[in-house]
Amino acid sequence: MTRSMEKKFPTDSLLSWEKRNKRALFDYDPNNDDGLPSRGVAFKFGDVLHATNASDIEWWQAKKITGLHEEELGIIPSHKRWERKKRARDRSIKFHQGNSTCFLNKSLTVNEKKKSFSWKFPFRKSKKDKFNESTDSFIQELKTVLTYEKVEKTEVDYPRPIIILGLLKDRIIDDLINEFSERFTTCVPHTTRAKRGHEETGLYHFVTREQMELDIQNQLFIEVGQLDNNLYGTSIAAVRDVFEKRKHCVLDVSGNAIKRLQAVPIYPIAIFIKPKSIDSIMEMVKRINKKQATQMYDQFMSIEQEFKKYFTAIVEGDTPEEIDASVKSVIKEQSHYSHIWISSDDQQL
Repeated sequence: MTRSMEKKFPTDSLLSWEKRNKRALFDYDPNNDDGLPSRGVAFKFGDVLHATNASDIEWWQAKKITGLHEEELGIIPSHKRWERKKRARDRSIKFHQGNSTCFLNKSLTVNEKKKSFSWKFPFRKSKKDKFNESTDSFIQELKTVLTYEKVEKTEVDYPRPIIILGLLKDRIIDDLINEFSERFTTCVPHTTRAKRGHEETGLYHFVTREQMELDIQNQLFIEVGQLDNNLYGTSIAAVRDVFEKRKHCVLDVSGNAIKRLQAVPIYPIAIFIKPKSIDSIMEMVKRINKKQATQMYDQFMSIEQEFKKYFTAIVEGDTPEEIDASVKSVIKEQSHYSHIWISSDDQQL
């Protein structure tokens, strides 16, 4: 380290010991960063960094934690530096695109926009409300820059639930359950609709609407939706029933369910499959046109912006097979951990 950097980083750190571990919420390659004063530390989204000094406004000293080991000390960009670079890049994108943004397809009609959003619950708002809130989240993306979050270790002694969001999620979920039924399964949902004569026991927990609404009020569900005036939902107890049998509960839910589980606390392995482009969606999802692919891309970008800090990992790939392998690799790695890093603060750094 140079003499000038030694002056910038005093021996006595301004951080308390409890606040030194941080999880990265972006990818960083020091080879692409101009002006590095010393050796940079490369990291990916989700990597945990042990900051030894964060007193400088531009650069922090840190070590990447890999398993039980810490790598060599190096330099990472400070929150303020990365925030400034990201905002500058966003302004450049907006300038080149004129009056439109890279995330919002303004050519959609109101009815088309409404159809693009799920009826799934957590707060049972109208579809109009959901559209307005999702549009707001697109605009907020230009304001909020996620960098690092403070984390601490906690023990997990159960098979963690699996939540997959994004491109090809239905295919991946089916593959996990069909190929590895001894390790992955779904939970039994609740519903207020009447049982049909041919339905087997265990397909649903059939309950009255009064009982289900009371359980919703008592926050016993991670997600609820309404279809044909009947309520359907996934309860916290149903998720527990699965992992108490030493299996991973595979959940087909929205990003809000990640937050609900973490509040219990149950810590799912939450994976977001991010499309590389609109064209990549068209290549992997057959029989859709450019307009439909654009709608999907916009929705995925909205999901990433709203729930990114809750993801365990973000996966990309050029083919369905590559994505499938990457998702399974993340699950395999995360399943082996008896201790995981969780957020220790509601605010990012």
